[in-house]
Parts: sequence; C-alpha cells; structure tokens
Amino acid sequence: MNLTKYILQIHCPDQKGLIAGTTQVLAKAGANIIDMTQHTAKDIETFFLRAVFEIEEENIVEIERHVQTLEKHLQLNWKLFNTTKTPRIAIFVSKTDHCLYDLLLKHRDGVLPCEFSCIVSNHTDLGPLGGSFGVPFYYVPSNQDKSIQENRFREIISETKTDAIVLARYMQILSAEFTQEYLYKVINIHHGFLPAFKGAKPYHQAWRKGVKIIGAIVHFAIEDLGQGPIICQDIQRVPETVSIEELVQLGKDIEKRTLSAALKLWLEHRVFVFAGRTFIL
Repeated sequence: MNLTKYILQIHCPDQKGLIAGTTQVLAKAGANIIDMTQHTAKDIETFFLRAVFEIEEENIVEIERHVQTLEKHLQLNWKLFNTTKTPRIAIFVSKTDHCLYDLLLKHRDGVLPCEFSCIVSNHTDLGPLGGSFGVPFYYVPSNQDKSIQENRFREIISETKTDAIVLARYMQILSAEFTQEYLYKVINIHHGFLPAFKGAKPYHQAWRKGVKIIGAIVHFAIEDLGQGPIICQDIQRVPETVSIEELVQLGKDIEKRTLSAALKLWLEHRVFVFAGRTFIL
C-alpha cells in the first residue's frame, strides 16, 4: 500500500464535537492519524487543530470533499498540505553570515525539510558561501527607489518558484506593499533588545548598559516593522565577566538557533496566524 503523508490545519469558532468530527472525516476516508494537536483559545473562543495523517493518494479527494461540506456550517478555515511537496525558501541577507551559514548547514544535515531556492543580497560578499552549497545567488543592490529593488525581488521569486522568504539578517527595510503582498510569508530575525537598543551595534549598547539577559525574536514581517506576529523567542543569560566580543558571539549563537527553530516550525505547518497573533501547535 502506497501511502502519502498530509498535514491538516483547522481553525474555527469553538464548539462541541470538533475533534470527533475531524477524526470521523479522516477515518471514513481511510486515513491513519499519526499525530493530532489541538488548542482552544478561550479569550477569543477559537479552536485550532493540526492533524498529521497517512492516506492513499486517491482518497485525499474524499477528505477535501467532507471538509468542504463542513466549511460553511462550522465557519471552518482549513489548509491541507502534501508533505511530499517540498517548500522552496529564499534567504535574504546582507553581509552578516552566521544565520545564513547555520540554515545552509541544517538543511544539508536534513534538519530543515525544504529547498533553498536562492540567496538574495544587497552585497556580493556572501555569493561564494551560497555557491559552496549549490544555492543560486542574486545580487540586488540597494536603491533609493525601493520599487526598483522590490520589482527585481518579485522577478526572482517567480523565476525560482519561491514559496516564502527568510530575512537572515537582511539589513534593508521592505515596503508595506511588499510585506502585504507576501503577508505571513516573510520571516524575520532580530535581536531581542528592541525597542530598548535600536540602530547600529545593539550588542555594544547592551554591554555598556550591563544587560544581564539577551534574546532573539523571529516574527512575520509586516508593514509595522518589528511588530509582526511572533513565531519563536529565546533568551541567554549574560555572565558579568563577558567582553563585548563574547557578548556579540552569544548574540549570534542565539539568533541563528532561534531562526532555524522558527523556520522548522513553519515548515512543519505548526504555525497558525489568527487576529494578528500566532498559535504554535
């Protein structure tokens, strides 16, 4: 028997019988449920469910038909993902390489279930690194007219059949139009000091203030910079004896760790966005 693994995401107003109804739909179609996680957000009375199941390919149409019949009755929002279709991710970078290198290594080691469609940068410095991993590199220089730069991004995304973008320390601000066009498909990493330490050299600013905890945040990029729904966060305690150089290295370590963890959550379809807020299952 040739089975295909699928992931079903559901969210809808909370009501009785949702778990039973979902399992019945899957069982009737002959699906074997491997994993199921659910959560009810009581404050907004909304139910979230992620189900992983295996099924004969020809029977997936039956599941789609059953879910569609429930869609209007239950005010159901749903997505179905075929795990044999590998997401294609573009990595946007500037000059800093630690996040990029970590993503490429984790992909090579099989940790991240995706393909990196391309690397896009406003500098040429990291082209050789991308080449060593066999990932196409595109140099798109900064331009005062942001539309010129972003139109080139659109061309690259189309040419490379890219599904989503990771900003791996890309030090340019994307326009509101661009982030809206690719809403919840642009993932950004930044240090956890915002808004306390904005601008250049945030780790140097933090060191001078005697910061005791540093962190990193991965979020979806939206029009309001730094305010997108959060996918993943982590922290690191800072010993009193660290130098500026050691603090910067601690920051790099937590940034790359948090970014790869967030991307893995997204690739495994564990991230739900509802009412400007994330729910991770």
